[in-house]
Amino acid sequence: MTVLEHVYGIPSEDELAMLVGAATPHFAMQIHGRVASYARQLPASHPRQAELKRHLARLEEIAHHGEHGGQATPDLPPHGSLNA
Repeated sequence: MTVLEHVYGIPSEDELAMLVGAATPHFAMQIHGRVASYARQLPASHPRQAELKRHLARLEEIAHHGEHGGQATPDLPPHGSLNA
C-alpha cells in the first residue's frame, strides 16, 4: 500500500483544531482537501459534520481573502529609517 492509498482516520476535535488553526492562505486549500475527505468518510447525519463544515468555510475564507491577525494596531511605535 502506498502513502496515497492509505486511509487515515478522522482526527479528534483537538487534532483537527491544530491542523486548521495552522492554516495560511498558501496552504488553506490543501488543508481544505484533507478536511473535506474527513467529511466524506462520515455519514451526512454524523454530529461532527457541522464542525467540519465550519472548518471548511474558514479555510475557504483564508484561501480567498487571506488571514487577518487579531491585532488591529501595532503595540510598538514604528522604527525610524536606517537612511535617516
